[in-house]
Amino acid sequence: MVRRTLTVYIAGAAVLYLLLPASISAKNLHLMESLPNGFAIYRSGDPSPKDMREFKRLGILEMAVLTGDAEKKELKFHHLHPDLRIVYNEKQNHRIPLDDVFLDWFDSWVETARSEGKIIAFRCHCGCHRAGRLAAYYQMRWQNLTFEDATVLMKEYGKNMGAYGHLWDQVRELEKRIPSRFPVQ
Repeated sequence: MVRRTLTVYIAGAAVLYLLLPASISAKNLHLMESLPNGFAIYRSGDPSPKDMREFKRLGILEMAVLTGDAEKKELKFHHLHPDLRIVYNEKQNHRIPLDDVFLDWFDSWVETARSEGKIIAFRCHCGCHRAGRLAAYYQMRWQNLTFEDATVLMKEYGKNMGAYGHLWDQVRELEKRIPSRFPVQ
């Protein structure tokens, strides 16, 4: 009887654990950097209506959606933050490395926002894997963090990162794209 009860308890806890992250709001909203001219960049997960109000309070004006579902979140709740502009809305796959076209667009977006003192953000579903990979790239490219430091933060803000070991290989490849790390000879 004890063994059966324990098995049911463990199975129930496992199901709850798998379902819980999808129901949590305010997923992984983190300020990554702010500059004296007003620029700031955040990473996040799916926004709830409460999160949209928080985005407005923080002054986030542009959002890159890495899940391609802005119509289900940001656009659905647009009345709560009518000044928020979706600048990218494509579904990325965490198993497929980021390509040069996307990274060139991202670097240009960041460079413009930095020079204009704009507050921007990017998100995926939970703010962990796709957002974590892009956050690691940002931190290496724009904040001069090492691969090791960027991946420590990726793991700190991510969930179940042990199941996503392929992201470390992708971040290592992203590091090679940063000119100051590997100057052209």
